[in-house]
Amino acid sequence: MAASQAWFLARRAGREFGWIVTLAQAVAACALVLALVLTGLAVVGYSPVAIVTRWACGAAGGVYPLTSSMVEACPLLLTGLAAGLTFRAGVLNIGAQGQFLVGAVTAVGLTTRWLPAAAPLVAMPLAIAAGALAGGLWALLASVLERYRAVPVVLSTILLNFVALYLIRALLHGPLQATGTAAPQSPLIPARDWLGVLIPLSSFHWGVPAAFLVAVGFWWFNTHTTWGFETFAAGLNPAAANLAGIPVRARQFLIMFLGGGCAGLAGVFQVLGVTHFMTASFGDYGYAGIAVALLGRLNPLGIALAAIFFGLLDVGSQRVQESTLALPQGVADVVKALVILFMLLLGAYLARRRLRVTSLPDAAPPTSAGSAGPPGGVN
Repeated sequence: MAASQAWFLARRAGREFGWIVTLAQAVAACALVLALVLTGLAVVGYSPVAIVTRWACGAAGGVYPLTSSMVEACPLLLTGLAAGLTFRAGVLNIGAQGQFLVGAVTAVGLTTRWLPAAAPLVAMPLAIAAGALAGGLWALLASVLERYRAVPVVLSTILLNFVALYLIRALLHGPLQATGTAAPQSPLIPARDWLGVLIPLSSFHWGVPAAFLVAVGFWWFNTHTTWGFETFAAGLNPAAANLAGIPVRARQFLIMFLGGGCAGLAGVFQVLGVTHFMTASFGDYGYAGIAVALLGRLNPLGIALAAIFFGLLDVGSQRVQESTLALPQGVADVVKALVILFMLLLGAYLARRRLRVTSLPDAAPPTSAGSAGPPGGVN
């Protein structure tokens, strides 16, 4: 009995401290990639010390650089949640970019065309709610196509990204185009509908802490609610979940709507809190969110940390490019891609090691203190 209890305690400790292993993997991958990139830059004539110093100062060397990094992390966090939540439920939602654009254009249309004269206490909340709702419904369209026309979600979400892109271009060339210009851009959103700035002389709007609260809320949803467990079970083994009485389709529809709502909310926060108008090229935060979700291992809190890392990386690299060091454009994207690659390789290696260990005869829990013979009681 004592040996059995010790085995179960060891298993429980392994689950509870699994996040430490994941964090160690991320830190090791980041350190290795940065070492490789800096070595490569040193070979071609750049100073690694100067680059790291300028990068760190530009990304987190004071209140305003740090707030800029957090603002950059905000849409990455929400689109990362859009991908991570659905991936965890077994739905390959690659359409966060389209959901992001649909949410943003909905907010722009409400604040500049349909509710331009409404009071701020009416227009802004309606724009936020409508943008999140539009992103969720756009995501549900892919689930409906899979349910009733057997179109794979991974395919329909990719194609819906292009549908959303060209729809936004048509709107920005038509009813949402600003007067007095031939460029595909919307009018400036009235200042009364902008998200409030929490730190003066910065772009740190209240949507940033709201996004992190959303991540904490989804972490609680995943770990402390029956629906969170059911969505995880549906993604882990849909057939077994069905046999256990879990409504797999309903849970996947729900999580697809919530994920699309997160991506739509990212678009709303970006247009109401940062840009205040929309153009045909509004950023690729939806695609970057997939990388954030993978780096965060589909855990909402891990996704939040990954979004902060990507925000620091983007803002710091931009400052280095603007300095006299003239760092080549795209180095930050190279670092992101290599970090994701090394994380996946480390994860696969550790998973294979765990599989080999658990397949050993000694890995099974003992059934009793004196069970030393073979099964069946034969000695």
